[in-house]
Amino acid sequence: MKEKYTIAHISDVHVGEGGFRQDQVIKSVQEINELSPDLVVVTGDLTYNGLDNEFKLAKRLLNRLNKKPLVVMGNHDARNVGYLLFEKYFGERMVEYEDDDVFLIGIDSTQPDIDGGHVGREEQSYIERTLSNAPKNKVKIFMLHHHLLPIPMAGREQNILDDAGEVLKNIVNAGVDLVLCGHRHIPWTWKVENMYIIHSGTVGSPRTKQLQKHSYVVIEIKQNGLTVNLKPVGLPERRLRAGDDLY
Repeated sequence: MKEKYTIAHISDVHVGEGGFRQDQVIKSVQEINELSPDLVVVTGDLTYNGLDNEFKLAKRLLNRLNKKPLVVMGNHDARNVGYLLFEKYFGERMVEYEDDDVFLIGIDSTQPDIDGGHVGREEQSYIERTLSNAPKNKVKIFMLHHHLLPIPMAGREQNILDDAGEVLKNIVNAGVDLVLCGHRHIPWTWKVENMYIIHSGTVGSPRTKQLQKHSYVVIEIKQNGLTVNLKPVGLPERRLRAGDDLY
């Protein structure tokens, strides 16, 4: 592991939504390029209706990143047979990535035209098998769009994975270090066993919750642990810890 490994975590771009904040997305991309992270991930909902013109613009915006991002689908991307367009513009819906420091897999937790998430037995077996066989000296990362645990300040809890319990059990047993997800537009972090579950907010949707700003998350991994920072667009970073006041 190098002295510091940095991950920029974006989610919920929402191109095509009424009130979409393209300016905030562009600004976040500029900030991430200045940060020059080792890895950039996008945990879904690039679009609002899964339409071709939305995917085209999302692709153009993310192409501004100096570092090619790893991307998984969100429930909005799966609308209107959007999963086919996702493959056209962003490639496979299942992501595998490895470098000298991390081993990552990302899955498609969506169902066509349904907001709720589901993984299923076949993908669960793939997750457990692949992560269990990953190099033990590397940080194991699992990414998906939907959340595995309830998040505070997100309103009535809904759309959590149907099989969240089974997935949590599998990734804990596989020794996952980080879970990256989005969906609820609330930046948050939980710790389960020795595993951090990190939720990014939204960089483009007008549906930020209460007084929150558009934001993303910056994760710094060091040999003695990791730091999770909330990065409101255009404002300084600050630590993101469960229980802290987001406002």
